[in-house]
Amino acid sequence: IFLAELRQIGFDSEGHLVCTKLQQRLKHVWLQGYILCRDGDDVIDLDDGSAVMSLDVAQIVACNPDASAALQAGRYVSCVCSVEFHPQEGILDLRVESACPLDDPGDALAEPFWFLEVAESHKLRELLRSQS
Repeated sequence: IFLAELRQIGFDSEGHLVCTKLQQRLKHVWLQGYILCRDGDDVIDLDDGSAVMSLDVAQIVACNPDASAALQAGRYVSCVCSVEFHPQEGILDLRVESACPLDDPGDALAEPFWFLEVAESHKLRELLRSQS
């Protein structure tokens, strides 16, 4: 999923939080991108090519030194985040549950071409949905 899609927040007919144009009920998301900055052991700003969003890293940094080393400014990472919405503040909170670097030599996913592949698959999925 792209970070820009997470900015499309709404509620479905049953009152559940939904994200993206496809109105998905998300509990976890998988993201890849570059870490622009890290604010201590609390927050990182991740740029996935579609948007920049802050991710909560406090819990994973406290219990996983390897993840802490991967979550440094300038690194290209893959992470799984839990999604939580705080309706009082209108804030979507993304908490990193796992992270691994993708910028080591030989990491095939570290190339920017995956952005194009994912964008193409999103277009195809929307086209197929509109035809059904």
